[in-house]
Amino acid sequence: MKVGDLVEWVRPNENFRRWFGKVVQVGVGTAYIDWTVSKNRIKSKWEPFKDLMVIDSLPEIEMPNKRRNKDFLEDIDYPAIYTDWHMDGNCYANGAKEFVGYSTAKPTAKIRVKLEQACKGCPVMIICRGEAVRTGSVGWWGGMDEPDRMSWARTLPLKAS
Repeated sequence: MKVGDLVEWVRPNENFRRWFGKVVQVGVGTAYIDWTVSKNRIKSKWEPFKDLMVIDSLPEIEMPNKRRNKDFLEDIDYPAIYTDWHMDGNCYANGAKEFVGYSTAKPTAKIRVKLEQACKGCPVMIICRGEAVRTGSVGWWGGMDEPDRMSWARTLPLKAS
């Protein structure tokens, strides 16, 4: 292995991502690799020779056609805004104010169970969730944390063009 060689990481199994890079420096039994993460980004790391395979050329990087969240969220066909929805929520009605917009982005498993119980059967859970998506709220809203809400939002109907 020498400086300038193009390499592929030898994956432990098929579930791992394929990594391609270029040898920048060679040590004893290891090489410092500039891994290509995306078209404009690299990740540098020392790797053992046993995990590297020299290749002839780097494959073309295909960028997934991802829409930015902001663009995507503007296209959702939201229902009319219901401004007093929070007054009808289980969390408000039960006086459990700590559950309204719980601000931890990723709650612990123990807190998540409490939050899920507070939202279970809530008559405004979908409205709460939709408002959190529409306003970009962080934390626990509508029975979901932010990553789960964004996945849910991608299933919503878009505005008619």
